[in-house]
Amino acid sequence: MGKINLLDSSLSNMIAAGEVIERPSSVIKELVENSIDASATMIEVALYDGGRRNIIVSDNGEGMDRRDAQLALKRHATSKISTEFDLFRIKTLGFRGEALPSIASVSRFHMLTSDGQSVGSEISAFEDEIECRDASSKQGTTITVAELFYNTPARLKYLKSDYIENASSLEVMARLALAHPSIAFSFTIDEKLQFKTTGRGQQLEAILNIYGAMSATNMLPITFVCPDFKISGYLGKPDIAKSNRYYIVTLLNGRSVFMPKVQTAIIEAYRDFLAPVRFPFVVLNFEIEPALVDVNVHPSKREIRFSKEEALRQVLLDLIPTILSGTPLLAAAPLNKEGLNRNERSIVDEPQSLLETEVAYGQYSFDEIAQSQNIKPSLVFQAIGQMHGTYIVAVDEHGGFVLVDQHAAAERINYEKFKHLASINEYIISPIVPLIIDMKPSEDALVTPERLAVLKQTGVLLEPFGIHSYKVVEIPIWAKEFDERQYVEQLLDDVLHQDKFDPLKIRDEAIAMKSCKRSLKANQRLSIGEMQALIDKLLTCQHPYTCPHGRPTIVSFSKYDLEKMFKRTGF
Repeated sequence: MGKINLLDSSLSNMIAAGEVIERPSSVIKELVENSIDASATMIEVALYDGGRRNIIVSDNGEGMDRRDAQLALKRHATSKISTEFDLFRIKTLGFRGEALPSIASVSRFHMLTSDGQSVGSEISAFEDEIECRDASSKQGTTITVAELFYNTPARLKYLKSDYIENASSLEVMARLALAHPSIAFSFTIDEKLQFKTTGRGQQLEAILNIYGAMSATNMLPITFVCPDFKISGYLGKPDIAKSNRYYIVTLLNGRSVFMPKVQTAIIEAYRDFLAPVRFPFVVLNFEIEPALVDVNVHPSKREIRFSKEEALRQVLLDLIPTILSGTPLLAAAPLNKEGLNRNERSIVDEPQSLLETEVAYGQYSFDEIAQSQNIKPSLVFQAIGQMHGTYIVAVDEHGGFVLVDQHAAAERINYEKFKHLASINEYIISPIVPLIIDMKPSEDALVTPERLAVLKQTGVLLEPFGIHSYKVVEIPIWAKEFDERQYVEQLLDDVLHQDKFDPLKIRDEAIAMKSCKRSLKANQRLSIGEMQALIDKLLTCQHPYTCPHGRPTIVSFSKYDLEKMFKRTGF
């Protein structure tokens, strides 16, 4: 007797749903992507009870006639591709023809659609029954997904709380709206508007609508064009750094995707500007020839393969620090409690309404925010005093003042000085007094030729010298500024206990640590002349606004901030 059975369409659709539809946010993603592919210019999404009760997606797109509306619920029925050639040049967000039948198989599904030319169609799908009838409808499509996972109790049981499911849906919607600023989106949760975009094609305006004025006013534009790809978007200043990676938004040909190498490169490019526990807020668009991209890697299409990913990574490592270095990044004083709370709030962690129904820009208009990208504050400061033996007080020419952390400032100065010397190969010398490093047997076992080669790239050359001992043959001349033995031992420890080696990163981390130890300390009194000299030297640095560990060196208080504190605004 045969053991192999041909599954019926209902069961195969439920199996497909297990791969494509993981939670309510998956439903939203698939339906909204269909709306985008249908050339919609306005998309409204409503969520109820975390998506368990109802998900409603309405658009003004091309819509469907009766035949297409019925075919749309059949598995692998799609208008996006027709040949094998199309599969390798995908220009739409959807293409497999699995979303609608998968969603319909695990919910009470209702669709109202019209192409604007023939009579509209109303289709209801429940279990194995599909009903289709004429209906009055304007052009576009409205889909209602009710009682999601009613027939798959295991999947329903493992949905998270409404709070978490709402947050996931907010994240999906935010990324879709950022990827398509030419479409007007609105998203409500339990009748409360979460955000609304205008569809005017300005990505910065979409950032404003979704994340608020604090984020939009602290964004720097980025553009890059080469034969293989184009980069555009915005880099967040260190002021709006986050505690998680959810604000690293990477959009490839209008699709929100995860590219591990690219994300790592973005974080690495911010290394000189952020503390290790903080992550940047960036929105980056990558335009790449579709033939170079494979989106058919994962059922969710979240992960992609890109043949030029390494080249893209290298560009980001160079481009991002260049843009950040060319812009004054003075840390602003956190005077506005409401603004600060919004700055720190994450749409992933807190899915309450980010903006009220009428989007409030505060004191900013969108045009003012866009123009602010080109405004650079004065970098001329005059030292006038010292607080707590730690902070230098200096005034600027516009009536504001800054506080300079003297230890962090000295760290940055020393770090860049020693890093420059380390990059000059001629500055390699042999220790005047022989330097022998003794190691434990267990550590010596980790000293491989590969690790010795990494050390040599940092300027330190070791040779075996007896059992479990090594002689330091060469060191960078600038290392003489520190304790030579401590410097070599620190580098050696870093190399021995890492699986992947980045010689420059290892060297720079060691320099940062030593720069900290050699810098001015807190409670060290300085004369006005010494304070001014420190500030002037700091402002000549390549990255003067943070110490090597990412902490701010300068915090600014504008004249407006002062007037606001003393309730003098408007006088």
